[in-house]
Amino acid sequence: MTIKLYSWPSSSGTRVAWALEELGVPYEYVELDAKKLEHRTPQYLTINPHGKVPGLSDGDLTFFESGAIVLYLGDKYGVEKQLWPGSAGQARADAVCWTVWAMTELGNYMMQYLYHGLDTPFSYKPEDRSKACAEYNRSQFIRGLDALQARLQNREYLLDAFSLVDIPAASWLMLGTKFGIKLDTHPRVANWLKRCGERPARKRAR
Repeated sequence: MTIKLYSWPSSSGTRVAWALEELGVPYEYVELDAKKLEHRTPQYLTINPHGKVPGLSDGDLTFFESGAIVLYLGDKYGVEKQLWPGSAGQARADAVCWTVWAMTELGNYMMQYLYHGLDTPFSYKPEDRSKACAEYNRSQFIRGLDALQARLQNREYLLDAFSLVDIPAASWLMLGTKFGIKLDTHPRVANWLKRCGERPARKRAR
């Protein structure tokens, strides 16, 4: 049965579309209309009970949360495509840890810094911002960049070659650099992000 990805362009679903494009597995892109609240319909809530994108169905299985979907796609389709570690060794442990870290820490700290510390289309109004919150989240975000910089010493990607593991962290930083995040002090991260962004599958993803 065909995989169905429920999403809309330039959303958290884009990282799932990127993963699917890298894998080369057939899928149907179901673009939801946010203005019509199609992400809040009873039918869609059976896929993503939080009424957000993305949602994904694969046969009788349904998934929400982009990080969870990437983990699933890696396990089911990525090993054969050499885009996900198949053994239970350190590479597999690294794949899970870096994927979860990107979704729970890197993205969270970056977004809170953007909300409170920078002027973006989605930042809080100046009177609603917290300087303390901005400074704390910036410091934690920089720690994350430091960890990425260290990880990328003597390697071009988070594992030995490009894999689905790179997608969550790269997709967050692509968003961040679009809205004012600078990577000047982390050149290995900047170069890695450039390599990821140049991949044909990333350019096809919506």
